[in-house]
Amino acid sequence: MSQRSVRLLVVEDDPRVRQGLLHAVPWESGGMSVVGSCESVGEALALVERGLEFEVGLIDLGLPDRPGTELMLALSRLQPEACLLALTSFDDADSIFGALKAGARGYLLKDTPPERLVRAVREAAEGGAPMTPAVARKVVESFSRPPPGAGCEELTPREREVLQLLTQGVAYAGVAERLGMGLGTVQTYVKSLYRKLRVRSKAEATAVALRRGLVSPR
Repeated sequence: MSQRSVRLLVVEDDPRVRQGLLHAVPWESGGMSVVGSCESVGEALALVERGLEFEVGLIDLGLPDRPGTELMLALSRLQPEACLLALTSFDDADSIFGALKAGARGYLLKDTPPERLVRAVREAAEGGAPMTPAVARKVVESFSRPPPGAGCEELTPREREVLQLLTQGVAYAGVAERLGMGLGTVQTYVKSLYRKLRVRSKAEATAVALRRGLVSPR
């Protein structure tokens, strides 16, 4: 049985990496084609708003104009059926959980071999959640530990609003803008959240919020 074709959107700001993704990865062998390639959040949104349709998006997290997580949130609204994969150099817990919360179905590091990239994209297009093995281990380890927020203090409505945005991958400056408060005020709320949730990072705060139902699904 022949595989269905898969259209790819590549969003990567490093020209060498982008050219490698376009020309050095054997997409055709997996029945795939790159239908869009750009280097920023703004360019990607412009392509999609002009009518570009794709099944899988490979998105770098460190884009020059805005975080890749903001693009993921926007694309999840514009093309909810599309599968989004983080393709990045970042393997820290904050980046991993921020991307997953923003809508990434999988998380791949840039040193992934070309043939593995092809298999990962095919897996994602068929409903899977491909992850680089080291990333998958971090996710499993995080959810196998006892919840750090058990028995924590009640959050105020404003703290819940801040937490909701943080778990969506919004940066502190973005939280301040959306909630109409100063950056210092946001940082004060975050310190209070960390104390009440008994966590030390955004990744832990996200995990606790999801486990305890403190935030609404995006």
